[in-house]
Amino acid sequence: MIQLRTFLIATDKTAIVKVYCIKVLKGNKQKIAKIGEIIIICVNSINMKKFTNLKSRFQKKFNVGTMHRALIVRTKVNYERIKGIFIKFNENSIVIVSKLVVPLSNKTYGPILREFCMKWPSLGCVSVCII
Repeated sequence: MIQLRTFLIATDKTAIVKVYCIKVLKGNKQKIAKIGEIIIICVNSINMKKFTNLKSRFQKKFNVGTMHRALIVRTKVNYERIKGIFIKFNENSIVIVSKLVVPLSNKTYGPILREFCMKWPSLGCVSVCII
């Protein structure tokens, strides 16, 4: 469960390392987001080694303090797949996406649930859906 000021780890090829949640994009003014939902994040820290390898137009986009949309792909809270089967990850992590839920990078690290690869095929193209 992700709420305001929750720190998350970005698991894509961008130079962003650590972010925090600013707003949960959900109807009915709910303040908690679960796995598979869209949030607005602010960049807190970046990896300078990867940042220098980025093109100049991407360096302007992924700087410290910029805001982006993100899709939550892993949380520490249990996710119930089917009746009686729970999945739990070790970290809260996100993938940075556009308004059309297309990832901004061309590679995603770590496992992603099979349900999300079916729900958003563009996410399944850039990642390996293991679980």
